[in-house]
Amino acid sequence: MQLSERKRIILSALIKNYIKTGEPIGSKLLIELSGLDVSSATLRNEMSELCELGLLDQPHTSAGRRPTSVGYNFYFKNLMKRREVPADLRIIIDKMLTDASKDPEHLSSIAGQVLSDMTGFPTIMATVTKDETFIHKIQVLPMGIRTVLILLITSDGLAKSRICRSAFNLAPNVLSEFLKTVNEDIIGIELKSFTPAFLQSLVAKSNDISLYITPLLTTVYEMAEELQSKSISVKGESNLLKCYSNEYDARAILSLLTRQESLFSILTNTKDDIEIVFGDETGIEELKPSNLVVAKYCLGDKDIGRIGVLGPTRMAYEHIIPSVEYFATKLGEVMTQAIRDFDE
Repeated sequence: MQLSERKRIILSALIKNYIKTGEPIGSKLLIELSGLDVSSATLRNEMSELCELGLLDQPHTSAGRRPTSVGYNFYFKNLMKRREVPADLRIIIDKMLTDASKDPEHLSSIAGQVLSDMTGFPTIMATVTKDETFIHKIQVLPMGIRTVLILLITSDGLAKSRICRSAFNLAPNVLSEFLKTVNEDIIGIELKSFTPAFLQSLVAKSNDISLYITPLLTTVYEMAEELQSKSISVKGESNLLKCYSNEYDARAILSLLTRQESLFSILTNTKDDIEIVFGDETGIEELKPSNLVVAKYCLGDKDIGRIGVLGPTRMAYEHIIPSVEYFATKLGEVMTQAIRDFDE
């Protein structure tokens, strides 16, 4: 869509003020805000044309204009000047995520809380587990005669750990046989291939020690099954009442956050590195007064998830967008480095 310079100035000034006040804007105020040397009649004509283009609307005849989701989108992509993430904030983000990477299983959860604390908005994360995701590594840490901690990491950097307690002593020969099975038969298989039938074949193959090795193999199977499920993490729900002036809207969003299937679909359907999801375009009633700023994060060059903040339509996007984008990029870098460190 091509707009004249004057229309671009008008749209930009109107949206900036609407984000600040939440009120539709009339022509007289807009002349002052835009700095244009035109008459009110000329400005009204320009706004009428912006309405015809779907960039603005008018709540009722005597009201001023306000931006539509199309208008917001045009502003974000063509008019808004993104502000750089301050150096001191980048240092804080880098340190927090690097520290969190020492706990790979909870890295995503910790990252979500950090972003929520940083922005003041609830954070939503979705892990995208693809069909080709495979088991990358398994480590075993003995914790007692009959207890071990098993850590599983996938090719997408997802981690899961679980304590396995056996009814029998886990002698060195049992653990040795288990690790042999892991290296020969489990490492490199796709998560979706770890079926009950595959588990049974591994148990049958273990022959004399099947009674002892079965709890260990079953634990790995259960972790692989969990990692295939759709994963949504929500952090910072307590920020809802702070960022929504309308308590009804805040409580409606809080209710929505429990419906993970809807949120997972919204987040994983985004394709760009950074994207605005307009609540009134999702078809979800509770999301109408809200938008999401969603960024993609990657393991190396592999797309593995989404992280975003949810807030009212009138967010300070010039700050939020670069912050979320930088955070997602850094999260991917930290996860990639964590996998490399784990392999070493």
